[in-house]
Amino acid sequence: MFALLLPLATLLSFYAVITGLSWLRRLIGERMAARRKGMALNLARRAVPPAVAGLILLVAGGTLGLFDHVPLATLLIAGGLSFGFHKGLSDLHSPNWRELALRGAITLALTLFTLWQLGVL
Repeated sequence: MFALLLPLATLLSFYAVITGLSWLRRLIGERMAARRKGMALNLARRAVPPAVAGLILLVAGGTLGLFDHVPLATLLIAGGLSFGFHKGLSDLHSPNWRELALRGAITLALTLFTLWQLGVL
């Protein structure tokens, strides 16, 4: 199970970072304060519940001594952030295939490099 969770959690983490930077660039460039608040509330609505579930799993797994709770908690947190940032960007504008392909290629390259350096691949 660990062999599957670590690569998937790494992939989602890098995708969350890349889409988070794009989302932050759009947030900073937004002129209307009400729209910035709406963007932040939409992100919180989508990303916070899985992230909180991951944090609860991380704390409970450490307290109870569960086996392999860290990759699963990381998967929940990264998945929630990835989903929140991706949906937040798609709400602002319909993403074209070039934008998604570039994000996917960068994510895949960083993931493969990191897993190769860790010795997983």
